[in-house]
Amino acid sequence: MMDRRENVSPLPLTVLVPVRNGQEFLAETLQSVLAQTHPISEIIVVNDGSTDNTAYIASSFGEKIRLVNRKNAGVSAARNYGLSIATTEWVALVDHDDLWEPNHLANIASVIAANPDADLCYTGARWMKQEGSIGPYVPGDTLNFPPAQGIFATLMERCVFMPSSVALKKSTALLIGGFDTRYTHSEDWDLWLRLLHNGAHFVHSPEPTLLYRVHPGSAAHNPLRGLRQSRDVAERDILPYLSVVVRAIHGRRVISRLEAEAAILLRENGLPGALTLMLRSIIRHPFHGIRRFGIATHMIFRGYPKLPSA
Repeated sequence: MMDRRENVSPLPLTVLVPVRNGQEFLAETLQSVLAQTHPISEIIVVNDGSTDNTAYIASSFGEKIRLVNRKNAGVSAARNYGLSIATTEWVALVDHDDLWEPNHLANIASVIAANPDADLCYTGARWMKQEGSIGPYVPGDTLNFPPAQGIFATLMERCVFMPSSVALKKSTALLIGGFDTRYTHSEDWDLWLRLLHNGAHFVHSPEPTLLYRVHPGSAAHNPLRGLRQSRDVAERDILPYLSVVVRAIHGRRVISRLEAEAAILLRENGLPGALTLMLRSIIRHPFHGIRRFGIATHMIFRGYPKLPSA
């Protein structure tokens, strides 16, 4: 008996890669995209004003890649432009330094086929770490993303999955303006929240098929600027949707969490202000994240300097 699935056409998919000065990792990322078992309609690389060999590396893949060179306008503008020119309704995002397992798109397509009213699908992920100073990158611990059934409540607390795990309908994203170009940090959290507030349907492929690369450049943003932008997202996309009573409590918890995360980044990057910011987080909302007390104690003994003016 013929399997009816043989008559089902594969989901048309565009892969979108925004990149700026990505010569170190771009080729490896594109190779992981080209190794997908699910057919790809097109691969768009939006070169956001790179000053290194990014354009040359992308063009070396020939007609397999649709390279678009633009003036530097930021990752949000690059993603939005890529979405606007994509020839398919579904677009899978991947940052230039992340990798996909070969079945990443196949799993996404399977979940979307089972949920035809979906607007966004996100997958599981694993950290990607390096063995030794020059060794190959290997998969690390799994990042536990919550299922789609409870994603609204979770995203009202924090951003829990990253763009490279996402495929989304371009029409749905562009209808609400796409990624906000004012943000250089938390632009993904902002878009996920605005999509949910506008009734978008999220679905989840739990298998960890994204390999999320951690390297010095991935943490290069200013933690204090990132904190300001994350607070702005919370104040625009979370607090207005809560009652006055809930807002007072929930808002303090969300901001407290963001301060703690920024304090940890300051410490990891050897920047001043980690202790002051962690103590501020604890004072703002002491009843969550017991780990913060241990981190603050460690910072005290390390003698971190006071927080500089933002």
